[in-house]
Amino acid sequence: MASGVGWDAGAGWRLGAVAITGADGQIGRALRHRLALLPNRVVPLAREWDPASLADVEVVVHLAGTLTPTRPDTHRSSNFDTVRTLVDALRDSDVQRVVFLSFLTADPASPNPYLRAKGLAEQALESAATPATILRAGHVVGPPEAPGPTASAFLATRGNVTILGDGSQLLSPILLADVVGVLVHAALDPASPVGTFDLTGPEVLTADEFARCLNGAQVRLRHVPARVARALSLVVPALPRALVDVMLADTVPQDDPQQVAHWFGTTLHGVADAWTGRAASRTLTGASSGTGTATIPVPAARGPTGPPRSPDESG
Repeated sequence: MASGVGWDAGAGWRLGAVAITGADGQIGRALRHRLALLPNRVVPLAREWDPASLADVEVVVHLAGTLTPTRPDTHRSSNFDTVRTLVDALRDSDVQRVVFLSFLTADPASPNPYLRAKGLAEQALESAATPATILRAGHVVGPPEAPGPTASAFLATRGNVTILGDGSQLLSPILLADVVGVLVHAALDPASPVGTFDLTGPEVLTADEFARCLNGAQVRLRHVPARVARALSLVVPALPRALVDVMLADTVPQDDPQQVAHWFGTTLHGVADAWTGRAASRTLTGASSGTGTATIPVPAARGPTGPPRSPDESG
């Protein structure tokens, strides 16, 4: 469990190797840093990894995926094909658990190619023999010193934040540190449940409220009407339609966030816990990076309607 100075493996935790896809991303780097405090060997899996890499691996944490693929990649190749490759490799491995970070509104029938690919990936893992914990995360927010793509998209430039839509869409952002805490427990604690779970922060904010939380109450908000944002997606490469639609929609959990966090041995914190008093002086002086529309969330998840299944049930 967490301690004041670091992390110690809980009683009975898995001590074997942990393979991580997407190990160089925002969440992957933070997870590797946390696992460095534990005895588990970490195996970063490169983009074109060899199934033999899973030899002696006990757990796979699949973080690879993107909302904004670049050619020749597509939403399907980045978010579904990578999972299909993993599922094929699991058949000849001794992996005991897979942890997959999906997105809160993933749906295999969605017209949005990103959400559809994430939904198909969930289905592939649910049909695999290896027990899987699927965490459907909301927008992930790093700390002020390393905000990551989601928070950067809401940081002010010259005192202004540009928000897609009218700012009333609902978000349930989760701090990066809390995501990592849940991932560690899901991967290493045999008592943690398998199944599909929402993973969000403890609060629901409008997009406007979220921007003010990061920048301070005096920040100026500029709104891009939804129809204009969708039109811009046709001509602005940095603003693809899949991203626009995700940012215009509500992303709130169906599960009780605190209950899910409890199942995975973690205490949730609000965005203000990490940002109040630290971001306002930084962003309002023009020292921030990000434009409010250039980059947005890197993935995440949704969950079950009922209690978690026991760890020995396959997903």
